Amino acid sequence: MKASRFPRSLFALPVVLVLVACSSGPDDRLSPGGDAGVPDGGADSGTPDSGTDAGSDGDAGTPDAGPDIEVPEDGGTIVRGTLTGRLTVEGSPYRVEGDSDGVVTIPHGQVLTVGPGVILDFRGRPEVSERDVDSDAPDSVMNHQAGRVEVRVYGAIQVRGTADAPVLLTSTNPHGWWGVNFYGANSVGSGDPVFEHMIFENVRKNQYNSDRDWTRAALWVYYPGAVTITDSVFRDNESSANCGALDLMFTDGSRVENTVFENNRIREIDRFAQPGTSSMAGGGAVCITHGRNTVLRGNTFRGNFVQAFGGSLTSDLWDRPILTWPNPQGIFDLGGGAAIHYFQPDNDLLEGNVFDGNYIPLGPGAAVQLEDIGGSRTVVMRGNRFVNNRGGAGGVITCNRGSNTGELVITRDNAFTGNTVNGQPATNMTGDCGVVTQ
Repeated sequence: MKASRFPRSLFALPVVLVLVACSSGPDDRLSPGGDAGVPDGGADSGTPDSGTDAGSDGDAGTPDAGPDIEVPEDGGTIVRGTLTGRLTVEGSPYRVEGDSDGVVTIPHGQVLTVGPGVILDFRGRPEVSERDVDSDAPDSVMNHQAGRVEVRVYGAIQVRGTADAPVLLTSTNPHGWWGVNFYGANSVGSGDPVFEHMIFENVRKNQYNSDRDWTRAALWVYYPGAVTITDSVFRDNESSANCGALDLMFTDGSRVENTVFENNRIREIDRFAQPGTSSMAGGGAVCITHGRNTVLRGNTFRGNFVQAFGGSLTSDLWDRPILTWPNPQGIFDLGGGAAIHYFQPDNDLLEGNVFDGNYIPLGPGAAVQLEDIGGSRTVVMRGNRFVNNRGGAGGVITCNRGSNTGELVITRDNAFTGNTVNGQPATNMTGDCGVVTQ
């Protein structure tokens, strides 16, 4: 495979190459409907604590957040229309600007392979970002939206770094980029997505009241197959609606292992909060949304947080209490989980992970929130460590709209230490899931 259709020998030249190709326009964006909302099953009822309160404090023995890799100021390859072929360190850094609409596409039927040591700088057009400021509201979160670049995946992607030479996906635009986005069946390419030894950082999806690809997860994988992510780092990513770093939506058999999620966050301002609708804000790091057979193993979730102002009748930016269900306005919240939010999980495993210092000041689930897990669905939590997580409601693990049928399995080797809710010692598990302790 040739990198972006140029002969590989050209990448050795000390010049900047320009990759230009046609990409899908704005009308090609898939805008899937929102998650179907149903009323909350009621207040969290205190269920017996599961697991033990033993365990070590702090993050001793957990992985660090990966190396700091500088992006060179000269050389490399400019990318505008498409990303395809094999990217090698000889052409790095790849300075991704996108097309005139700020889009770069992995086309259907084609494969992007990213090799060890490659730097992808999704800089877009910083000068446009700086000009995109409303002089009447200079402090508005809607400033600096233009000039960023979004990756749309319609083909296949294989990111394969090594321990000594990880792949870096970053942005030198101080206002970030729109991340990498998949579009359901339209994104089924030649092989399932793979991300190995990767650093993924600096996404800013703070376009409120927009489609999912601009509001949900730095890596939004709406994909009907298996996604593999191993030995990677997600850090300093921000989303507005849900899932700060990663959303595995409708995937089946996905695996996330030995990966660090640090300082990812949600800043939600009620984009769904109108009468009869729902406000969703949760998963400071990760969401498993309508997923099946998902394994999260050996990961570290550290310092992720959710600033959720859910359940209000206004979208103004100030703190407000979360409404309880039922209420006269007909509003209910689907959200929570400072680190992870599960929505309709099915036969999932959470094993050997560390949750350290995650924070949701107003919402439920100091570490993990589970939504709509009833019926035959199950989640098994085994050998995890929950340390110094803080929440505003519920427990360290909170379950809403469960069925009390034993759908949540929490083994005795989970450890809980120093977790708090509203400044008080946190109950390990609350909610209406039936808990089986093994």
